[in-house]
Amino acid sequence: MAYHFVLSKSPSELAKTRDLLSSSQLVMDKHVSETYNLYDDDLLVGTVSIHENVIKMIAIHHGRQGEQLTGLLLHHVMRIFEEKQINKYFIYTKPENKHLFISYPFSVVSETSHVLLLENKLYPIKDHLLSLKLTLKPRHGEKAAIVMNCNPMTKGHLYLIETCAKEMGDVIIFLVEENKSVFPYDVRFNLVKKATKHLKNVHVLPSTPYIISAATFPTYFMKEVSEASSRYMELDIKIFKDYFFPMFELSYRYVGTEPNDEATSTYNKTMKTILGDKLKIVERKKHETEIISASHVRELMRQKKYRDIKVLVPRVTYKYLMSKEGKALFHA
Repeated sequence: MAYHFVLSKSPSELAKTRDLLSSSQLVMDKHVSETYNLYDDDLLVGTVSIHENVIKMIAIHHGRQGEQLTGLLLHHVMRIFEEKQINKYFIYTKPENKHLFISYPFSVVSETSHVLLLENKLYPIKDHLLSLKLTLKPRHGEKAAIVMNCNPMTKGHLYLIETCAKEMGDVIIFLVEENKSVFPYDVRFNLVKKATKHLKNVHVLPSTPYIISAATFPTYFMKEVSEASSRYMELDIKIFKDYFFPMFELSYRYVGTEPNDEATSTYNKTMKTILGDKLKIVERKKHETEIISASHVRELMRQKKYRDIKVLVPRVTYKYLMSKEGKALFHA
């Protein structure tokens, strides 16, 4: 046996990958950084892909099952992660494949009828969330959470936060940490902190790799509505319900209504199905007759309609947008 890996990127190699996946009732996932095909001499016997820090699309030739080829695939991508200094990583696969991974250093994060998400055992989810919880001072009263991207922070975001802060004893904003937005994470975090400093019962925390991330919901940033995105939505919300609610002793999760964006609307409907009466929906804030949205603010920035932006965002956001750094995000 002469095992060797080939980076699958040519049309012919990708066609072989697709055929092998199809034989295992899997489809090519377009959210992939690299795909590696494993050969035994000239025979394709396995394939594995990675998307940032997520291992996915693992398949073994039907005639070579039981030869521990999964181990070869995993060790290959784990070496790649080591070279890239990626210490935390996940496996995204089908639930029926769970038995293939139980002997390796991975543990189950969450499982739905369609998806199984595992993680390596370094700094697992409960430890990760506990370390965040310990940064918060204990408070009395009901607690609620809001998951936000704030790309950028608008008066619509602030209205939702203020509404939640009036109704709840404590509010935790989990700000999307995945850095795939126009505004970098550190900028978004600082703007939200400054815009909410008058609300003493509001806390801003990073969302962690377990909310709207490459592992749980990569299609979020592409505003994709598909069968795959629906599965990601279900996984993302189930993780929040199973881990974030009990760890942070939450009573509710707050969201704003979404009449315009189909992907966000679908996500809200999925949340309602999974969270039930633990989800509180707040009517979106409007300016005159139009709903305030971050996407509209970004479009106004591209058009250099700065005067129109001023009424849509908090003062701290406007100050940043008018800065050299803020304008450079749109007019480099």
